[in-house]
Amino acid sequence: MMTINKTRETMNINSISTSLKALIASMVMLTIAAVFFVIDVIADVFLIDVTFGHIPHSTLEISSVLIILVALTALSFQIKSLLRAHQVQKQALDAATGQLVSVINDHFEQWKLSESEKEVAWLLIKGLSILEISEARNTKPGTVKSQSNAIYQKSGLQNRAELASYFVEDLLG
Repeated sequence: MMTINKTRETMNINSISTSLKALIASMVMLTIAAVFFVIDVIADVFLIDVTFGHIPHSTLEISSVLIILVALTALSFQIKSLLRAHQVQKQALDAATGQLVSVINDHFEQWKLSESEKEVAWLLIKGLSILEISEARNTKPGTVKSQSNAIYQKSGLQNRAELASYFVEDLLG
């Protein structure tokens, strides 16, 4: 399993490196073309004849336009690639989130929590205070404290920190 993860990490690093190189190359090409066109516009405004050796001016303009088109094409491929990678990562995150929710609900069932205790447990895991939970559930803080104690007793955990870390360990494990 570790070898597969290391291979994936290496592939991701190589992919990022390739993407970064392509983005840098595109930016360099666009910068070169922009510099040419800025010089060209300044020369036109001030009626200066700018020549670059024996290269005709129209050849430079055509070359600059082609450079821009190549850079924009490369950038559009990079954007499409990044959007695909983002979608894959989002799907993986959604799947992991769904699995974690399922794992937490399974534990709640094993601990035989009541529906009210499950609600309170979720809010405790999310980090809400006793007062915030009581306000959200329209109950008294004493009721939430009592339900919290029942959750800790049924789960065999000592407090809110242990409850939250119990599931973080599942996620990381």
